[in-house]
Amino acid sequence: MEKIIDRIICTLLSVLFIFSMLAGCSNDISVSVDETTTEQSTQAVTEKEAVTISDEVMKIAADTKNAVASKQDIATDELAPVPDNEADIVDEGAIEPDAQVEQENPSYDGTNTGKGNKLLGACSGLTYYSQADSRWANKPYTSIGDSSQTMKSSACGPTSAAMVVSSSKGAILPTTMAQLFVDNGYRTSNNGTAWACWSFVADYFDFNKYYSTSSFNTMIKYLKTDKNKDGIADYFVVASCNSGLFTTGGHYIVLVADNGGTITVYDPYLYSGKFNTASRRAAGVTVSGNSAFVSESSFKKYGNTVNYWIYSNDYKATSKSSGNTSSKPKATSYTRYVATQSLNLNVRKSASSSAAIVGTLAKGAKVTVTATSGGWSKIGTNKWVSTAYLSASPVTSAKLPTYTTGKTYTLKGVRGIYANHNASVRKKVKELTTDGKKNATSKIRNANAYFKSGTKITVLDSYTDTKQKKVWIKCPSGWITAYNDNTNWLK
Repeated sequence: MEKIIDRIICTLLSVLFIFSMLAGCSNDISVSVDETTTEQSTQAVTEKEAVTISDEVMKIAADTKNAVASKQDIATDELAPVPDNEADIVDEGAIEPDAQVEQENPSYDGTNTGKGNKLLGACSGLTYYSQADSRWANKPYTSIGDSSQTMKSSACGPTSAAMVVSSSKGAILPTTMAQLFVDNGYRTSNNGTAWACWSFVADYFDFNKYYSTSSFNTMIKYLKTDKNKDGIADYFVVASCNSGLFTTGGHYIVLVADNGGTITVYDPYLYSGKFNTASRRAAGVTVSGNSAFVSESSFKKYGNTVNYWIYSNDYKATSKSSGNTSSKPKATSYTRYVATQSLNLNVRKSASSSAAIVGTLAKGAKVTVTATSGGWSKIGTNKWVSTAYLSASPVTSAKLPTYTTGKTYTLKGVRGIYANHNASVRKKVKELTTDGKKNATSKIRNANAYFKSGTKITVLDSYTDTKQKKVWIKCPSGWITAYNDNTNWLK
């Protein structure tokens, strides 16, 4: 009996020992897992909080704030110089193939939301910058100390970001944005600006709304939104472009409006004659000051865009919904130039599209802006104009060529022959002079007569159509267009 009891006691003690060991192991595992999770969580939070703001960024930001406060004009008032080789002005980061995912409601952890606003000066609305602005063109934009990587050569990314932030949230220069990108890893070693910078911009400067899409139709839906009809979109769009209308490599541009199917583009590397090359002329882009106007269809056909990042126009959103006027106009003082496509610009009595028209201004007219309110600029007592049609750089109309009567020129292309200079009556080959018949053909398009390229043309008379930017000349066989589509057809 005693042996049986001893066995039972030994068995119970063994069971208790085993359970205590299991319990001890379970506690050890639990502690280990909890500690690992805590360490990883802390590390992740630390990484998200670590936005580097260098002394250089703080200095440039402070200088910008002071300049804006003293009513200095910080926008670019010049066009970029014509490059010897446009292929040298490229940002390959704009065409990276990944991350083309619809993000109608991207989520943020909120760690850095709005912290960048301390770097901003007062916002005065739509602002254009050029990456080739002489103030910073040769400043470095590099993460590897490469002196060939400059603002002019590869900073379309930070320049576009600075335009969006300055137009919507508050004044910031491209150089400030560029240094932020370099300090925080958005400037790649040799491939320009990474796509990841765009969500950083949305979060860091606390935009009310932000979307990303690769769909042209989705992008246009936002760009066409203009509730108070001041000509400026309720959303700004950064577009990445592959080789095509805007670049021979990779490039970022900003879209600021879509009025009646015509997109207004702020190209950070806009130079004189950029869209007059043989490969781009068909798009029909019109440049006025620092704005490039292109139809939706041409943008879609020739732009070769890859992705779009959409930001709410929060400065415009401060306007009252009733009356379309801002609660308090912001005083300023700088020169602007009327930059319409071709028509005159309406001057209104107040900052509203429904206000009475009190006058008009011709394209290229010089004005002094004394205050801004939403998408409107004050240019005198009870005189307001849409900021969308003002340029910091002078607006020059292309001078149409003249042709000397009695002089003989050579055609550089095929030209149709007309009975008059309004293109209403076409001529047939049989109606031309004997000499004209030798140099004409009717095999192009239809039975109408055309002069072949290389034909000698003697000028008898000329007619200049300034509205359509055409120059007609009369020769012995009839009238031809000697200049149209920004092209001189005679040499």
